[in-house]
Amino acid sequence: MGYIIRIDDRLVHGQVVEGWIKPLSIDTIVVCSDEIYCDDVSKTLFEISVPSSVKLKCLSIDQTAEEVIKGEYEKCSALILIASLQNLYDFVVKIRQKLPDYKLPNVNIGGIRYITGRKQIYKALFLNKEDLEIIKKLDSFGIILEYYVLPNDEKILLNNKIHEFEKVIAGR
Repeated sequence: MGYIIRIDDRLVHGQVVEGWIKPLSIDTIVVCSDEIYCDDVSKTLFEISVPSSVKLKCLSIDQTAEEVIKGEYEKCSALILIASLQNLYDFVVKIRQKLPDYKLPNVNIGGIRYITGRKQIYKALFLNKEDLEIIKKLDSFGIILEYYVLPNDEKILLNNKIHEFEKVIAGR
């Protein structure tokens, strides 16, 4: 019971449906995205992708933060999907504004794809300087970031690898 936060820039897709919902008995998926909140076509596609037994909520970052603050996901098995490190940072800031000492669960970084300027860190994780700065800010808030693609995969703690990432991103 409770909730998991996952960064995956694809949000709802086959791996989430097959690899997360079923093994973890997820009963609620929350897509935390200002863009998706305003995009009826994407919402419809996500609704089609999710089993009918799973509640799907497409909320803005502010709405998702408010629901977490109110404890909406404490009594269910929820997966909060966030598309980017920046969106995660914005989400954390919104929560901290109202509850400065709130302890978020560890955050799973499961997929950030390649775009120009990003360097490959792990199989499904590409970062650039801006991403690394956000990771440093999240680390300073005490947010624990873990990389793994599926729930049973080995969890790699990212917080203590920041210096290694700096070297990779700098090309050293």
